Amino acid sequence: MRSKTGRRVGAVGLAVALAWGGAACSVIPTGGKAIAVDNERKGNPLGEPYVRVIAMPPSAGWSAEEVVTGFRAAMASVDDPSREVARKYLTDDFAKKWNPRSKVTVYKQDEYVPADEGEKESRVTLKGTWTATIDQDGRYWPMNTTLNEPFTLVKGPNGWRISSAPDGLMLSEADVDRAYLKVDLYFLDSAWKGLVVDQVRVPIDPSSNFAKTTVERLLKGPSSLLRKAVNSAFRPGTELIDVTTEDNRVVVNLTKPVDSDRVVPMSAQLAATLSELTNGGWGFEVRVKGEPYYSDTTLQIEAQAQSDFDPWMTPGEVHPYYLAGGALWLLGRENVGRQVQGGMDDTRTRPAISYQGQVAVLSKDGAKISVAPLAAGGQWRDWITGGSLTPPSWDRYDTLWTVDRPSDHSSAVLRMGNDGKQYRVTAPDLDTVYVTSLKVARDGVHIAVVVKDGMEEQVKIGTIVGRDGDTRITDLQSVVSGDGGQTIKDIAWKDGRSLYVLTGKSELLEASASDEPKSLASNSRIETITALDGSLLAGAKDDNGNRQVLSWNRNSAKWEPVVKDERGSTAFAEKDGPSSPAYPLG
Repeated sequence: MRSKTGRRVGAVGLAVALAWGGAACSVIPTGGKAIAVDNERKGNPLGEPYVRVIAMPPSAGWSAEEVVTGFRAAMASVDDPSREVARKYLTDDFAKKWNPRSKVTVYKQDEYVPADEGEKESRVTLKGTWTATIDQDGRYWPMNTTLNEPFTLVKGPNGWRISSAPDGLMLSEADVDRAYLKVDLYFLDSAWKGLVVDQVRVPIDPSSNFAKTTVERLLKGPSSLLRKAVNSAFRPGTELIDVTTEDNRVVVNLTKPVDSDRVVPMSAQLAATLSELTNGGWGFEVRVKGEPYYSDTTLQIEAQAQSDFDPWMTPGEVHPYYLAGGALWLLGRENVGRQVQGGMDDTRTRPAISYQGQVAVLSKDGAKISVAPLAAGGQWRDWITGGSLTPPSWDRYDTLWTVDRPSDHSSAVLRMGNDGKQYRVTAPDLDTVYVTSLKVARDGVHIAVVVKDGMEEQVKIGTIVGRDGDTRITDLQSVVSGDGGQTIKDIAWKDGRSLYVLTGKSELLEASASDEPKSLASNSRIETITALDGSLLAGAKDDNGNRQVLSWNRNSAKWEPVVKDERGSTAFAEKDGPSSPAYPLG
């Protein structure tokens, strides 16, 4: 429990009020309170309401614990981005050393340890749970460990001041929600043909609008995780002059144009990055130093330019495939299947569908992966052979991925290029572990693997860098731990940010590199999963061995059978009923 003195300082140490980004309202103190006053920028898509936290300087009569509480409040002040008020809580020497921009420690507080307060020196310890770290790139790294941070204070002529404390900012989860924007920045893949999301947290700047803050961060480039894997259309050194609105367009004013062959990729980057702020309904215009982009005309960008550039941004009507009766079927609009490939007997399992109309399957003994065209009568060809292969996964470049496991403690990631050559992917973090599954995201850059460690299995997400023979997997981080002997049945990418995970207990999770896993609906019948944008499908088997494909209905929060037979029934079918649903690149 927090002490009474801590609660009192929490009340007097800061003022909170509603505001709009881009100076959309003024906060006027009246009789000890703060009120929000609208001005002409209300309703502008460049700024949404945010909560102002106005810090107060320390008082000479405060106790050591009250000073620490006031310091924490001052660190959370959006309206003091340089944290000048927060420095007033520090001794002169420590104020020179303290760097609020080094990192952000995100926590849930449990209690203060009562201050060990002497006449001239005191120590206050903040206890709780360290839930995340925000690095200098703005990447949010989930944590789940004990917080035990000491603050040392000395008493001077003006009262208690902090002489030692953790570097960087310490913010509660509520502080972070108030002070940071969760922004999806979009960059370009290595082929300059697709968009790759980089989710970061950007500090709210009350002197700027949200769109300007977002574009400024975009121009700084990708975070460290993606820096070697993606490109940006903007020339090095390009700066943002301003972001405004005019005639229902968002006008982005830059200091430099892009290269002539980068105009379309740049347009896609901007439209994708700003789409959430504008709700996808505002078009864009790019100017250079206040002048039209071209000497004779303007550069206008459609609101959904990112979808024209990269169809996987909004895939639209894409139908899934599934296995049934020894064949591969395409599920049509009325949930009735159409056979597209025969020869799918029980020796061929776990189909994966490419972007260019091919299907890959794993042999039942795990010794080979075969590929055939998505057409009746298409001939099967053996593409990859090994001792123990994982189910296949296609990337957007029509390249096939798998992992060969020579032993229980070794794995070799393999990639079959569309040039017909097989490459060994450099993945030092996977060389000495047993990989049970691998899936490449539709952006071609993010990759997920399931790693077995003893009796436990965990899910990791990493980055693909390079192409062909120079391909490597870097920066793998655990997103679902293997605590308690957990096993993993299947994984499926929802989009470039999130991954669905089906555990051995048929618990369904949504995981990402920037958030703690979220538990979704469980169903003991589910064996496999596939996903695309807002659709989530599962291959299910009931207690009698009958099979069906299920679809998750978000409105009713229920799993519903999908595939209709010739009588229009969606009942589970005996033996060779619908199973193993698969979306393209899913």
